[in-house]
Amino acid sequence: MMSLSVMARESSASPITELKGTTQGCFGTGCGVFTAVTDNSTYGLTFTGVSPFDVFTDAAGSVTNVPLGTFSRANVLVPESTPPLDFSLAVTFSLPLGIGGDPSSILSAVIRGTSVGGGGPLDVDFDNAWQFLTYSNGSGTGSFEFAVFNDPDVNKNGSANILGTVRNLTFRPDSEPVADAATVPEPTTLLLLGTGLAGAIRRRWTISKMR
Repeated sequence: MMSLSVMARESSASPITELKGTTQGCFGTGCGVFTAVTDNSTYGLTFTGVSPFDVFTDAAGSVTNVPLGTFSRANVLVPESTPPLDFSLAVTFSLPLGIGGDPSSILSAVIRGTSVGGGGPLDVDFDNAWQFLTYSNGSGTGSFEFAVFNDPDVNKNGSANILGTVRNLTFRPDSEPVADAATVPEPTTLLLLGTGLAGAIRRRWTISKMR
């Protein structure tokens, strides 16, 4: 006997477990040219980016201490009168392989930081606000939040790392098949069921007439 199946489709959410990317930097106010390695001779500071970082999230789509680059400082005496120094950190994220088979989607975030000026350790105070990023590919959409939470201090002849945090990293497929919702009898079966029911009604009516 043949049967017809009814298929249902629905969307579901699942976390991404891997996130990759690179970082570049730029010193100065309003800078627009980012490079993997950049320096400022006045402060003796050098920024070295990461290419690539590759981190894995927990079940909630979060990960801390994402390596975003390093500041190093030469043996340079910075006078107290040295003005503040601006720094911009560009973080480029790429979708991991396996998400819809499309690794080509690129997302970027620029985080601004400022060093207060000369004298003593050079602290870089970043904007610590969460950045909300969304993406899509041929099979679904997703989003996550990203922030830089540590504000490194860099001593002469020393170095300090920049660390980031990601949370709520998710991917939602457009649709996916689920198990058969029901089995519908073929028309012939429905006809047989109807004929049998009619016969039962006819027999019952005949017996009533004989009584």
